[in-house]
Amino acid sequence: MIDALMTSGISAEVPISGGGRRMDGGWWRNPDSIGGSFSASSHRCHHKQKHCIPIPQCGALSISPLLFHPHTKGSQIIMDTTQKAVKRQASFCNAITFSNRPIVIYEQVRLKITKKQCCWSGALRLGFTSKDPSRINPDTLPKYACPDLVSQSGFWAKALPEEFANEGNIIAFWVDKKGRVFYRVNDSAAMLFFSGVRTAEPLWALIDVYGLTRGVQLLGEYLGPDVQG
Repeated sequence: MIDALMTSGISAEVPISGGGRRMDGGWWRNPDSIGGSFSASSHRCHHKQKHCIPIPQCGALSISPLLFHPHTKGSQIIMDTTQKAVKRQASFCNAITFSNRPIVIYEQVRLKITKKQCCWSGALRLGFTSKDPSRINPDTLPKYACPDLVSQSGFWAKALPEEFANEGNIIAFWVDKKGRVFYRVNDSAAMLFFSGVRTAEPLWALIDVYGLTRGVQLLGEYLGPDVQG
């Protein structure tokens, strides 16, 4: 395994204290909580993770550290001056972020959950895009990566299971040359997250600081694998 950067109108996720899920799969909510009625359709981004065999060891090539893109980000995102840490300042959405440079196949995007806000449900959305964030107008970003952004061509993302969205957890995710995205939590075994990413084009990391997850920090430096084909 490479020792590298390891690091859902209103959605189906609602304040836990203000509502719950109906028997038909939709949502009910306390009228004192924020927003209107909620749909369960956003859960199309949820899939059961599958265990897989970790990728093989590779050689290494030093390149620049991965940072957050300084300008293309959701309206609720606050970023520190190092571009390594972001926090959602209010609500539970409008917090989509991207990496500042394209990632390399097998590069692990490694991040730490620095802040959890328990009044929401749903958690971090992770994935990739073939759209250069520098060419995306931040004002056109939707509220949610899932399902809004992933319904557009060139965006792939999925929700991290809520049980893994605890403060202090270190999440790493990466894409292989077949377009399969894997992830691991802390020192757990690698798991298949989703597939279907087009790898013939440059890819930027996509991180939606959603729901329970209020703050994250990118960790480490990148050592690029020597992978052929």
